[in-house]
Amino acid sequence: MISMVLPTKNRAHTLRLVATSYFSQECVSEIIFVNDAGVDDTRNILENISKDFPDVTLKIHDNPKCVGASEARNIGASLASNDYILFCDDDEYMEQGYAKTCLNKLKKLDAGAVSGRRVYMRDNESCDEALERFGHGMRRSKPMNYIICELVNGAIYTSDQSLPFTNAIILTRKDLLEKFPFDSFYARGNGYREETDYQMNLFVNGYDIYVTNDCHTMHLPLSQVKTGGQRVKRFKRIYWSIYYTRYFFNKYYDRYAKRVGVKVPKQIALFLFSCFAIYKELLRPTLYNIAMSALKFKRSITKG
Repeated sequence: MISMVLPTKNRAHTLRLVATSYFSQECVSEIIFVNDAGVDDTRNILENISKDFPDVTLKIHDNPKCVGASEARNIGASLASNDYILFCDDDEYMEQGYAKTCLNKLKKLDAGAVSGRRVYMRDNESCDEALERFGHGMRRSKPMNYIICELVNGAIYTSDQSLPFTNAIILTRKDLLEKFPFDSFYARGNGYREETDYQMNLFVNGYDIYVTNDCHTMHLPLSQVKTGGQRVKRFKRIYWSIYYTRYFFNKYYDRYAKRVGVKVPKQIALFLFSCFAIYKELLRPTLYNIAMSALKFKRSITKG
């Protein structure tokens, strides 16, 4: 059986929407929420939802002070009763069968960790609509940019992919978490790479990581997560993304590059990532909005 672990802080408003999809997962016998010094009504919401699922044990651990998502995951894993642990975030739906599919893949492939695919929902979009829109992906691209060590979330593929890391919603083994715990260094700022760090640690130590197209999670639209988009926050995200990637590269890049066959020196890779981080935060959102506006205009002309 599987223990699910979720770090959370003041996300009662999202858990109210998505938590039922966790309790209804086949093969999950306990769910551990690590409340990282949050002060909202998370506990009441979770306890009320859990009443409809008597076969699933609910554990809520309250941290007296905020320790960050990485350490919260370590705490949750230490409280788990099962040999397999599924990590999830508190702002996304989990497709039915996700846990069971990942468990079957993990055993069959003898993998260190397995995830499904992550779909980012749009405003006023249902889970079914998001899945239909996403299909097998939306970008004609390889699933990984190996030079800058970035996952291409929307890449088109249908088969299981072996990658250095995948998204955050992974199933893994408790004994591996005891040997390679999450790194609590990523506690400040946006925590960029904190989920990737554990997976990369497995990868450079010889374990395989897989992502399957056979199951999905659906991330809530940013408007429902209350994520700010102000320019000052964008600059902070750029800073922390580069800051943590430098740390991440210093830990892993040489061993990672050797295993995947990347010949680009670490410092050049870091420079290229820095350029990408600036583009992602400052240019890509504007270009996306322009493209969406043009598409809406084209559709209105067609309907007219």
